[in-house]
Amino acid sequence: MAIQMIEKEMRGIIILEPAGRLVLGQESMDFRSKVYEVLEKSDWIKQKWGWNTRIVLDLGSLSFVDSAGLGAIIAARTSALTHGCDMKLANLTRKMRDALAITKLATVFDLYDSVEAAVESYFKKDQGATQALP
Repeated sequence: MAIQMIEKEMRGIIILEPAGRLVLGQESMDFRSKVYEVLEKSDWIKQKWGWNTRIVLDLGSLSFVDSAGLGAIIAARTSALTHGCDMKLANLTRKMRDALAITKLATVFDLYDSVEAAVESYFKKDQGATQALP
């Protein structure tokens, strides 16, 4: 089954919601392609919003993630950092939280219970440096 990638925007933050199985093969390639597509818009986002691309991965609709899928999420974060962008994870299932904890990747990613909390964290980080949007 192909992975579906839903892209939304909330207060200038890109929300990517993969749905289905993130596994070795076409699914992980499609996931990486979508992340790369978003990162390619970095200049446009900076011009429109005044900041580097900020991404929240909403992982709540993933039914299964294998080691290749986990690798795709790590590669997405690495690509984001290379492009000067930031990425946070939100809405993780219990299994996904456990997998990140076991592999010690929970210390690498910023994890949030909801997309809204992840988006809000970007503006809390900016307080004092720039004015957040209403």
